[in-house]
Order: sequence, then C-alpha cells, then structure tokens
Amino acid sequence: MDSNQLLALLQSTLDPNPNVRLQAELHLAQACSEPQTALGLARIATEQQVDIPWRQAASFALKKYVKEYWSAFFPTYKGPVATSTEIKTQVREVVFGGLADPVRKIRLACANIVSLIAQPDWPEDWPTLMDQLLALIRSDSIDAVEGGMRALSDFVSISLTEDQLLPIARDMLPTLMAILGAPQTYGPATRARTILIFRQCVMTLFTVKDEHPEAVKAAVGEILPRWLEAFQQLLAPDVAAELGSSENWEGIAVRIAIFQSLEVILNSFPSTLKALLPTFLSFAAAHLASLQQLYTAAYLSNSSDFSIPSFASGEEDSDISTDLSTLISTVLDFVAQAVRRKAVRPVLVENHKPTQAFVDFLRQAVEYAQMTTDDEESWASDPNAFVADEDDEMSSYNVRSAAIDMAIAAVDTLQDPGLSALQTAFGQVAQAADGRRSQADGDWWKGYESALAVVGGISEDLIDHVQERAEEGKSPKFALEGVFQGVVMTYLTASDVPFLQGRSFVFASQFAEILPQPLAKQYLDAAVQVLDSVAAGVPVKVSAVRALTNFFRHLKENVEPSQAVVALSKLLPLLPQTSENTLVLVLDAIQSSLKVGGAVIDQATCSSLIKILLETWFATPEDPLLGSTIADVFASLSASPSPVVQSVLINEALPALASTMTELRTDPSSIRAASALEITNSIFSRFPSPLPAGAFERVAEILFEILAATDDRDITQTGLDVVTTVIRKDVDQLLNWRSASGQSGLELVLAQVAKLLQPSESEAGGLFVGDLVIHLVRKAGAAIGPVLPDLLRAFVTRLATAETAMFTQSLVLPFAYLVHQQLETVLSLLENLTIPGPPPRPALEVLLSCWCDYAGDFQGYWNQKVSAVGLAHLYAAAASKAALQQVQVKGDMVITEANRDKIMTRARARANPEQFRPIPFPAKALKLLLHDAQTASANKGGDQGAPEDAVSDDEDDEWADEGAEFTAGNEKDLDFLSEMLSGGGLGKYMSSSGDDEEDDVDEQDLQDDPIWNLDLYSHLTGFFRHAYETDQTSFRQLAETFLNDEEKAILTRLLQSA
Repeated sequence: MDSNQLLALLQSTLDPNPNVRLQAELHLAQACSEPQTALGLARIATEQQVDIPWRQAASFALKKYVKEYWSAFFPTYKGPVATSTEIKTQVREVVFGGLADPVRKIRLACANIVSLIAQPDWPEDWPTLMDQLLALIRSDSIDAVEGGMRALSDFVSISLTEDQLLPIARDMLPTLMAILGAPQTYGPATRARTILIFRQCVMTLFTVKDEHPEAVKAAVGEILPRWLEAFQQLLAPDVAAELGSSENWEGIAVRIAIFQSLEVILNSFPSTLKALLPTFLSFAAAHLASLQQLYTAAYLSNSSDFSIPSFASGEEDSDISTDLSTLISTVLDFVAQAVRRKAVRPVLVENHKPTQAFVDFLRQAVEYAQMTTDDEESWASDPNAFVADEDDEMSSYNVRSAAIDMAIAAVDTLQDPGLSALQTAFGQVAQAADGRRSQADGDWWKGYESALAVVGGISEDLIDHVQERAEEGKSPKFALEGVFQGVVMTYLTASDVPFLQGRSFVFASQFAEILPQPLAKQYLDAAVQVLDSVAAGVPVKVSAVRALTNFFRHLKENVEPSQAVVALSKLLPLLPQTSENTLVLVLDAIQSSLKVGGAVIDQATCSSLIKILLETWFATPEDPLLGSTIADVFASLSASPSPVVQSVLINEALPALASTMTELRTDPSSIRAASALEITNSIFSRFPSPLPAGAFERVAEILFEILAATDDRDITQTGLDVVTTVIRKDVDQLLNWRSASGQSGLELVLAQVAKLLQPSESEAGGLFVGDLVIHLVRKAGAAIGPVLPDLLRAFVTRLATAETAMFTQSLVLPFAYLVHQQLETVLSLLENLTIPGPPPRPALEVLLSCWCDYAGDFQGYWNQKVSAVGLAHLYAAAASKAALQQVQVKGDMVITEANRDKIMTRARARANPEQFRPIPFPAKALKLLLHDAQTASANKGGDQGAPEDAVSDDEDDEWADEGAEFTAGNEKDLDFLSEMLSGGGLGKYMSSSGDDEEDDVDEQDLQDDPIWNLDLYSHLTGFFRHAYETDQTSFRQLAETFLNDEEKAILTRLLQSA
C-alpha cells in the first residue's frame, strides 16, 4: 500500500459516517501487519505538506504499530515476525527527523515514538541515539531543541546501568544547564524540561548508589553543586513581580520543576543540600508570602474578578505545569520535607521556642488551606464531593491538602514548639478573619474554617499532648479550651456560614474524647438537631453526620444509649436520600450509634433500619464499599445483646435474606443473592454464643441447597463460613436440624465436605474444609465419631494429590488436632490404609510427607500451635511406633554447582530441579520443632534462649553446659537466623491490635482452647529437655546426624535455657 492509499485510509478513519470509519479501521489494522506500513505511516506523520490532523492520525497509528509489531519486547506484541532490521532503520531515521518539525504537536508525537522504539532498540540496535539527541539539543533550531529535549526526557527514564548513566550525564547535563540559563532563547517549557531531565538523572543515580557508591558519590559531588547554584539564582527574583506581566506566567513551570527537584535531592542525597537547606527554605517562605495575594484573588475571593492567563501548552505536554496552585502545592510539599531535617532547626526553633519564621510558615499553611470558590460551589450542591474531599483516603491532591500536610509535618517533627507556633498562627488568622468580617468581607469565615481544619488534622497528636501535660500538671502548648469556647461554641449554630458551622461540628467531634462530658453532650445534641433542620444545607448535615460518627466512636462509655437511639432515628431518613460517599458516611454513623444504643433500640426503629438497609444494599449490590459497610452495620446489630434486636434479625432479616438467596435457583450469578449470603454471614459472625434460638433454621434449607449446587468459589466460601460459625457457636442447632427431605444437618455438612474433596474440584474451593472439620471435631466429637474414620480416609486420599500449601494446610490440620486428642485412633487408621496410586502409597507416609513439606508455611496463630504440638506428639510416639521411624521425608536440599550461590530462575529450576536428601520422619520433626521454638522465643520478646538469661532468671546453672556437644560455634549465623525469625512466624498473629472487635469475637471460642493458651516456647523447651534427658527416639543420634550447624546451635540454647 503506497503513501497515498494509506493517507486516504487514515482520512477515512476520521469520517463522520460510522460505517465508513469502522471499515477504514479494519483495513488499517490489516495493513499494519505489513512492515512497509510502518514506513508509510512515519513518512505521512513527518510530511509537512500533509494537513496536521492526518499527520497526527499517522503518528497515533505508528505508535500502535510499534507496540504490536516492532518487537517481542512489548507485552502487546502480536507478531508473529518482528519488523525487519532494514525497515526499522528507515523508520527510526524518518521519525527522528520529525523531532525538529515546526509543528509542536508533531514534534511531541515523534518524541514519544522515538522513546518507545528506544526501549527495545537502544543501545544494541540504535547505538547512535544518544549522540543524535545531544547533537539535536545543541542545534540552533529552537524546534529541534524542544523535540530533542522531549525525547531525551523519556530516554533517561529507561533503566540505565551505572556505566551508561555517568558518561551520559557528564556529557548531557552541561548542555542542559546552558539551555536552562538562556531564557531569552528558550521558552519556559523547554527550560523546565531540562530540570525534569536533571531530576530523573538524580533519581537514577539514587537507584544505583548502593551498587556503585564511589562512582555515584563522585558524580553527585561534581553535578549537584552546579545545579543547586543555578536553582538559587532562578528562585531569587520575586515571583509575584515576575508574574506581573501575563507573558511571564509560563515561567511558573521552571519554579515548579526546581522545587520538585529539590524535594528529590532532599530525599535522595540530603547531605548535598544540608548547608543550603536554610537558604532554600527561605526561598520557599518568600514564594508563599509573595503568592498569597495572587492566590487569594484567583482562587479564594468571591469578589475578585482576577483570572489567571491560560496557555496553549495542551495535554500533550502534561508533565510541564504552568499552574499557580501546582507551584504553591509543590512549595508546601518541599517545606513539609524540609522541616523534618535538623539543618533547618535553628531557622524554626530558638531557645525551645518557635521563631517568627516558624509561626509564619504555619500561618501561611492555614491561609493556603482555605476553601476555594470552586470548592464552595461544588460542595454546596454535591455532598459526595464534599465527603470525598474531607476523607483522607479519597481526597485529591491540592493546595488545601498540601497545606494541612505541611502543618502536620511541622508539628509532628517539632512537637511543643510546633504547637506553640500553631497557637500563635491560629490567633493571627482568627484576628484577620474578625477584621475582614468587620469590613463586610463575605469570605471572612474561610480563615476560621481552615484554622479548625488544620488543627483538626493533628487531633490525635494534640489529644496525646493535652493528656500528657495534664498528667504533668502543666498547661498545654495549644489551648484547645479557648478554641472551643471562643470559636466552636460561637459558630456551631451560625447557619449563615454553613461551611464554618459544619467544620465546627467536625472539629468538636475530633476532640470528643477529651471534651468535658456536659460540653460533649451539648455538641452531640446540636448535631442531632441539625439533622432535623429543614434549613440546614448539605455541608452542615454532612458534617453533623461525620461528627456523630466520631462522638459515638470516642464517647460510647459516656453517651446515654437513648441519645444514640434518637440520633439513629434521625439518620434513617437520610439513607434513601443519599448515595455513594455520603451514603457510606451515613452508614458509618448508624453503625457507631448502634455500638452505643444497640441494647435499647426499640422494635419499630430496628425493623425500619433493617428494611431500609436491605433496600439500600439490594439497589446497588455490585458496590463493594457499600456492601462492606452495610455488612458491618448488620454485624453491629447482631452483636447487640438486646432480645428485641435478635428477634427482629431472626424473624424479619434472616427470612428476607433467605428468600433473596433463592434467586440462585434461576440465576446462578445473581449478585443480589450472593449479597444476601454475605449479609447472613455477617449476622452470624457477630451473634452471641450460643446462637439465638431458631437462628440457623431460618437459613439452613436454602444455605445447603446453594452449597450443593454452586460452583462459585466465593459463594462456597461464604456459605461454609456460615456453617463453620454455627458449629463453633452452637453446634446443637446444626445437629438438631433436619431438611425437608429428612437429612440431618451433619449429613449435609459431610456431603459438602465429600464434594469439595473430589479430585475434580478446585483446591481453592476446598481451602476452608479443614477449618470446618476441625471445629466439627472440637464441638461435636461424639456425634462425628462413627463417621470419623471415613472422613479422615477422604482427607488423606485427597492429600495425596494436593498441590498448594494452603490446601495442604486445610487437609493436614484436622490430623494435627486429632493427633493431640486421639493419637491411637489416628495412627491405627493410617497404618492400615493404602492410598491408591500410581504407585500406591501408605497413608501414614502421605500424611507425614505433606505435613513436613508444608509445616513451615502454615498460617494462623492457633493453626501453627496445633501443628507444632501434633509433631511433638508424633515424635514421642515414634519411640514405640516403628512405622513412624521408617517413614522417609524430605530433608535438607542438596547443594550442587548448579544451585550454589545462585538465584534460581524458572529456566535454571527446570534444568536443575531441586533435590532433597531423604531423612527419617523423627529427624525432620526435630528440625521443624526447632524452627517453631526459635520463632516462639522471638515472639516472647527477646532472646529467651540465651543461657546467661536463664541463669540470671532462674539462678540455676545446672544446664549451662548441657547440649554443648551440638554447638557448631557459628554464633554469627545463629544470630542472623534469630534475627530473621523474629520478624515472622507467629509474631504477626501475636502482635495484632485489639481494636478489631470482629476478630476478637471470631476467635473467642478458640481462646478458651488449651492449645491457644499454651506457652509454645515453654512447651517445646520442655519437650527438648525431656527428649534429651531420656534420649527419646534416639534423640542424640538423630540430632548429631541430621541437624545442621544452625539447628544444633539453636538446640544448645534451648537446652541451656530449660
């Protein structure tokens, strides 16, 4: 296809007739399979006689061609044969010529294609690229310089080795510096791009500094000082004066790039900035002060008619910004980083008191945090936008958020002086706001609102400070009491300034836990009244809802439950009126109110709540955030001890949910039905133990019907979660229930287990079977006794074909638990069972091999303990059970030349599969138990295995030398192993916070289990000591023969500490 035909085809792809356009796109896609098409597209894109739209279309098509047909390097490559070398050479030459095109859009498009081609081709297939780019940016053509700069910017982002980067940087950066220092020749965007390239070089140097510290240190010492000197010269002129002419506004791009680069340098090579950091901080302060008036006129004032000049930089150059708010945000970000450094401490603090400069920074933070006119317009009419901006996790990056972050960083780093500075800044802003109000300035309230928002941003730190100072009998550095009395109380009812009124509610609730109780009650009552007010606008009501959430969360011990029920009744009517973020906010408030008033809620309110909740969820069941929040509300309801609430849940909620679940009969993918099952799971997860009478029978029929019919993994998991919860909390309800066809609950559970253990079933679907069976054995041991042999036989048979660690854990743990409870029964069954092959294998060998292979990967606090205790029991039993001694399992990996000190890639692993020495099961059990003991020791908080600790604690050095024959003398390796183990294992389960009430409830029945409460470290230390003393199962011979040096050292420590 010649260029004219290709051009006609491109023109047709933009035809207004959709049929013509679609046909042309199909023909173009077919043409792109021919390599000559790439050359044709390149020529059209760079042909200045062709109209610009068609040239752009050609460049877009060429970019798509490169990704699909140029090289297998690209993940979107279609092939089957990559573009020939001859065509590639011609395309590269033509496209590179486009970098000097007089049309900016074409230059940028060609630069994008050049950088794309460079990814697979440089340096091997395009070794001259760097030299070509450097020659281009040194040319006399402004267009060529800009095009080359754009390509160079992308080029340096390619992963460069240290050998490539340093010569390139030394050759390139002086040229970039010359361009940066020639404002009369080059435009601001081109000059800003030199700084972006410099910044990318700094980032790349940082990534390789650990590999090549000396070379990078030398490069940094050579390069950075020159650029930092240039930055000082460029930042010194007053920015507001520079912006006095509209022609100079684009110069903002250079200043933005400088402050972005300073932040990168500060975080990458801080020592190079140490001496100059106070200077750059003063430049930042000057920028913030100088730009305040412009920013106020452009973004904050409702009476100003000033507008910022617009520029035609366009989206194609989106990484070069000329936006005033971006400059201010970038400066604030730099200050937030700088105030954390000791180098600027003298600028901010003097004699333990804040300097005027520090106060000015925080005052500027408060001033820049004011709401913009766009915020007002958007938030007043769109509650979802207001909620999103107020939510830390959803808020967008803007001047307000950057200012608040800067204040938080300053106070967090400098603490008392920071709070003192914030107190002074707060007073100055409040005084200025009062002055503006007296002059009838309609925006006067914005200073108060932003001041409260900034202080609210540090509420957690400030609460801690106030409480600590109270314990010391000292006044806090920030006087919250004055803010409450003088500001919050004044504006809590100021309906003429709704955003300030709403902020007052939120602010009060942020400090709820340190408010005097009468004052907190007063604020809470006011928030409830606002919900009833017809006159209150969106911002006030949304703020009141947020305040109620905080009040009930922090004051649940001091709030009257009846007050929470009143609030709940006011919140319910809001549910049908809200959506998206606001709906989630209201639901959060409802959940918080239930935690306080759930015990006294009346039947009518509870029924209304459940009805509205179900209607809300089923209206948009595909929304995961909404679904999770509503499930949490139902969980809070079911946690209520109120018989009224339980009655409504059982007689109204569960039947409605069961009815909805029947939709799966006709629509296996029904989102509503799946959601109903999830709500049911939430309800049962927080029900008390034992369950309310009749709870399970409300859902049992449809639940087992769904589990028998579904192939959906998520539905299976959720359904099994419900069944497992019933077993754990009230197994009698399961055992006593019978289906309409006469089957017992136990029979249906076992049928489900049998189904999931079929070899044809996915392992993912059976991950939760083991958990269910463990709790069935724990809670219904007598009832399950007759079928236990068949159940274990099914488990070990499926275990023989298990492939994943999680599924293996699910199948092994029931055996581990039963070994602890019914050792002889389990061993008798396994010793007389053979698993069909090929080849046939003894069941005992299958269990022990899988257990030993995956024991180190078991997850869960109780699960890991059960495994360790079970292995210890089996080791002890091996003394009298020859069958246990005869089983061979995998020992240590065989080290060969193929895998020694090498990272095993997939290719190497295929060529040299891992090999393991077979060892007797008792030896492997010792290895695993030593690992468990060491991990348990680390989780107890310190090296409790050290012999000197044992002597000092127990005053018993009888064992100081016991086990010394196992010591390998490699203490450094042992220390490394100890340190490594201390970060994992059971620690992550032991160190979880107690804030998650759902987890506490979920594990409550396990916490009464003897294994849960077992001190594993003490248990295993006693185990090893007994085995050593009695030489149980030839302990000493096994240890000497099969333990490696690190394991012997761990054993020595354990024996000496016993």
